[in-house]
Amino acid sequence: MALLTGVKDFLGVNYARKRELRGGLNLVAAAEAHILWKTRLGHHVQGNIRESLESAPLGQDGICQLGSWINGSVLEPFCEPEVHQQLSEAHQQFHQFGALIIERLKAGDRSGAAEIFRNEYNQSLRQIIQALTEINKCLQEE
Repeated sequence: MALLTGVKDFLGVNYARKRELRGGLNLVAAAEAHILWKTRLGHHVQGNIRESLESAPLGQDGICQLGSWINGSVLEPFCEPEVHQQLSEAHQQFHQFGALIIERLKAGDRSGAAEIFRNEYNQSLRQIIQALTEINKCLQEE
């Protein structure tokens, strides 16, 4: 382990620093949180849940842990700039489309909400998972 103190990976990140940061980043939990939110929102789209939802907080991508990592540039050192950009854009879209789905549901447009849910919302989650998978691979390299 001491041999890696000054060694850097292909992105220029010090291996010791990467190991330290990796301990504080649970990318799987961040992905799971977004999958669970999609499941919950899906139940609303299907009409299975009657709880009140507000679109304003959901539309803000910086309120969840993943958003704070993205906006705080915590993940940037661990991935190619393109992967970070993909994650940032997909995450922002995930929250924006989620808010739009809620707005459509509140307006009584269940079919419009379902269309966005099946297409844009689902695609944004897929892109989040892809980017997190790439970042996780980089975190595991030493």
